[in-house]
Amino acid sequence: MGGVPDELWRQILETGIQNSKLNYKDLCCISISCRRLHRLSSEDSLWLLLLSSDFSSPNQLNPNLNNATSASAKSTYKIKFDREKARKVAAHRRAVLRKESEVLEFERKIREIESGLQLREAETRDGNGTVGVLEISSITRS
Repeated sequence: MGGVPDELWRQILETGIQNSKLNYKDLCCISISCRRLHRLSSEDSLWLLLLSSDFSSPNQLNPNLNNATSASAKSTYKIKFDREKARKVAAHRRAVLRKESEVLEFERKIREIESGLQLREAETRDGNGTVGVLEISSITRS
């Protein structure tokens, strides 16, 4: 690895990101392999590429991203990633709550039907405690 210049490594990483072969996890894994790749994978140019490929606009969250005083592109990526993850978790929770609500409504309807059937059964019992035959015309659909 010592024989390959930094510029070539930089181009390899940029090409991987541009061709959607490398994502943020890959870039983080590469950064722990050695000090040289850690330094190269921490460059703002790579994280700006990831920002533009993973999110709509790299400057959407921080319009002063290109200023020297602004947060690094890696920090901006982390903020956007965390917000997107929280948004997805909240959307999943809402979907689960909707389904739980539907299940509860179905359970309520089932209990209602069961109690209606029990009332019908009680009405049709004869004096001996046996169930009599219901006339088909007396059964109504609800």
